Amino acid sequence: MDSGVVWGIVFAVLSCAAYTVAAVAQRRLAVRVARPLTGGRQLAALLRHPLWWVSLLFNGARAGFQVAAVSHAPLTVVQPFGVLVLVFGVPWSARLGGRRVTRAEWRGAAFTAVALGVLLAVTVTDGRGGVLGDTDSAVVGAGTAALLWATAWLAGRARSAAWRSYLLAGAAGVAFGVSSATVKTAVAAVGEAGASGLLHASSLATPVIAVLGLFLAQAAYQGMELGAPLGITTFTNPVSAAVVGVAFMDESYVGGWVGGVAAVVCALLAAYGIRLLTVPRDEDRWRSGLGPVP
Repeated sequence: MDSGVVWGIVFAVLSCAAYTVAAVAQRRLAVRVARPLTGGRQLAALLRHPLWWVSLLFNGARAGFQVAAVSHAPLTVVQPFGVLVLVFGVPWSARLGGRRVTRAEWRGAAFTAVALGVLLAVTVTDGRGGVLGDTDSAVVGAGTAALLWATAWLAGRARSAAWRSYLLAGAAGVAFGVSSATVKTAVAAVGEAGASGLLHASSLATPVIAVLGLFLAQAAYQGMELGAPLGITTFTNPVSAAVVGVAFMDESYVGGWVGGVAAVVCALLAAYGIRLLTVPRDEDRWRSGLGPVP
């Protein structure tokens, strides 16, 4: 095996490990700040808690390791390692919560991990595209921000804790996926134009989208165990990045119709797995009208 690919795998595993720590920290923080993050007091309590800054640090490490991984190995090698975050995170979070992982959760984690592994392998682009243009950067940045705000507004009105978590986690995954495209463009803009590249639309959009993604991911864990929101975020991240790459960055989808069929099947299997992973916290089950979860 080529040494570059080996280093890509090493960085991919480190990225997953860092993401797992960040996700578990956010889940533990959700227990401490249990109310939905819809008010100023809740956000202030969030920012004052050390776990928030721990999650921020490890999310940054995750991003850095991911960049290093894709610089050494192809996406087809790096992306499937994203499923490890479920393998690591679900039992760890359950243990910290003083409970055992249920059989349904183990089945859900297995279904979701297999589905995500195959999905991440087939929903890739050729990587030969460029970066976002000036107009496209503005459209993608503004459109994504508007979508995130709209989804957060809709989630805030969801009566079910599970559906609120689904919406917020999906929006967080979109934010992370799109920000990977905007940061690539921002780096290119700074490299070409120097400090003035910081005023490029992608440079301005990246921190806004990334921060929104972090808050959305944190909010997705409110009232829920780790598995379902983490699975949805892991699912929507690469898919949204691939959509932006094909639609705006002249990349080509390399899966063909076979990959498309496989992606649909995997999406359905992942949805079933995420349903099995949907475990509201005990004190929130009856309040949300979900009843007991097997």
